[in-house]
Amino acid sequence: MIAMKYGLLKRHLGGFVATALFVGLATGHASADQQDPDLDGLFSELQRVTSDAAAKDLVSEIWQRWTAFEDDPRATNLMAIGIRQMNLGQLRNAERIFTEIISNHPKHAEAWNKRATVRFMRGDDRGSRSDIARVIDLEPRHFGALSGLGMINMRSGDLPAALQAFEAAVRVNPHMDQAEAMIRELRATLRGRAL
Repeated sequence: MIAMKYGLLKRHLGGFVATALFVGLATGHASADQQDPDLDGLFSELQRVTSDAAAKDLVSEIWQRWTAFEDDPRATNLMAIGIRQMNLGQLRNAERIFTEIISNHPKHAEAWNKRATVRFMRGDDRGSRSDIARVIDLEPRHFGALSGLGMINMRSGDLPAALQAFEAAVRVNPHMDQAEAMIRELRATLRGRAL
């Protein structure tokens, strides 16, 4: 059973990690983080749109706003460098950079999310889970962090908790096709059907 659970996770990690945790690679040109007043409207519109292209544009705009730092170009630059390091597989450097951003901007949800991502990639599920808790505390609508929590729960074998996390992510962003696929597979597994 554990092997099947791990296989389910492994099958989806390649593409799903990129969309769940790492989306929002833009350095941000919008107002500032999860406090941006325009986010409420963007999330409302995300619930209403039916076009994949429109949903993709909205999600991109949300990530840009989450990633932005108002009045701190150094933090914006560090975020871009950290993301680049993460994408290059320089995970230790990326984690150090995101930790520095967090120390200067402890209420910036996306800095916590990026470090959670790096920690997940490094196999530090405990650290990643702790960072995700902070992300969700700061920005309960963070569908990337919720998806990341789902992946951590899958990796630990807690499939009911994984299902809850993915369902929470999709409630916020109903355009997460890979999360929807995970939900279907998890439900089937939990009902005892072979995948």
